[in-house]
Amino acid sequence: MQLVTNLILASSAIILCVVALIGANRIAKGPTQLDRSVAGDLIVAVVVASVGLWTVRSDSSTEVLILVLLSMLGFTSAVAIARLVADRMATRRQFDAANMEEEGR
Repeated sequence: MQLVTNLILASSAIILCVVALIGANRIAKGPTQLDRSVAGDLIVAVVVASVGLWTVRSDSSTEVLILVLLSMLGFTSAVAIARLVADRMATRRQFDAANMEEEGR
């Protein structure tokens, strides 16, 4: 049973490393700021999952508070990004409506 657990943890760690590299690449090359923000949120999720893996591997519960804190950070950043995008879209609609009124006159 220990062998199976170690294999699952090792494969999960490898997958998380690959996902972190993909996120870092998106942060570096992302064409827009929204892409970079979503990739940053992905990196936070990878860190949360990595701490979770470490908690399972070390068989201790002291890292649970770190998991809660990082989860709250990820949630707050996702909400902030959503509000930013919504505000930008509303501003763009107002700008487009004002331009259409000027062109119609």
